[in-house]
Amino acid sequence: MEFVTPNWTNLLTTAVGFILFVWVLAKFAWGPILNLLDQRRETIQSDYAAAEKNLVDAESLKGEFELKLQDIKVIEREKVQEAVKRGEDLADGIVTKANDTAAARTEKAEQDLEIETQKAQLQLRDDVVTMAIGAAEKVIGERLDDGLHRKLIQEYIDSIEVKGDA
Repeated sequence: MEFVTPNWTNLLTTAVGFILFVWVLAKFAWGPILNLLDQRRETIQSDYAAAEKNLVDAESLKGEFELKLQDIKVIEREKVQEAVKRGEDLADGIVTKANDTAAARTEKAEQDLEIETQKAQLQLRDDVVTMAIGAAEKVIGERLDDGLHRKLIQEYIDSIEVKGDA
């Protein structure tokens, strides 16, 4: 085995070239690369901070929307209750009107019945008077004064009604 002896010229040239390469990189490349990396880091941090701020804003908006949604639900319930109350009031009004109409019709029917009853009583009274006059004419055999007979019979019927009422 042979040992390899270093070539000092190559070694020295490589070392000087490497040092020169590092110095050129440090002078011209490392600064801009590090600045570019710093700018990128700052951009990422600002974007992250903006994202966190947006997240906080979104959470705040979410809370506001939830409160507004609850308010809307309360208002909705109130509107439904109000509509139910209006419906109940309307139904009560319809029932009251129907009851009033029925009561008015019943009262009118009772009045009509009373009027018809009075008409029937008057008609019956006139028929009784006419029959009594006809019977009296047949019994007596001659015609008496119609006005006098009507007056006498009417007085008799009235006296019977007064006795009947008492």
